[in-house]
Amino acid sequence: MSLQELNYVIKEMNRAAYPKVENIKPNHQFGRLVYEAYAGSKSELTTILSYVFQYLTNEEAQDVVLLLKAISKQEMKHLELLGEMLVELGLEPYYMSTYGNKWCSDNVKSSFNGLMEMLDYNIESEKGAIEGYKHLIESCECDHLKMIFARIIMDEENHIKIFEMLKRKYCDCED
Repeated sequence: MSLQELNYVIKEMNRAAYPKVENIKPNHQFGRLVYEAYAGSKSELTTILSYVFQYLTNEEAQDVVLLLKAISKQEMKHLELLGEMLVELGLEPYYMSTYGNKWCSDNVKSSFNGLMEMLDYNIESEKGAIEGYKHLIESCECDHLKMIFARIIMDEENHIKIFEMLKRKYCDCED
């Protein structure tokens, strides 16, 4: 991937604006569901720390490192949105799951048998996040929150495309 192509991909990642988290009625029951996406074992928090770990320890390809950095920053935006959402819903933005389990660093997978396994893991993690956000959309009665979740899903789908592109480039394989 050329530097120009890389810069284009990163620039495109932030093209669409995020809806603001505002004027949301408190709803503790729904807010408890949001905790899973916020800081559950396969949450935005876990994803951020996983991608940071991956780019700090990846020596194989500079474009992979740059894209992991850009994606992790976008995941930080998702974490921020979910935290603001929890506050608007009347809850504290604790780092815990829906079931009250506190976030743990054991959630971060730190060992891969090569770049292909790492990219496959990331693709599956992003797919899981999308399913989680779809569940939140189905469980939600607030159209504004649904718009925020839909916007986050756009990012997660783009992350999958980026990881698949990297996989094709470095792993000489097809999905």
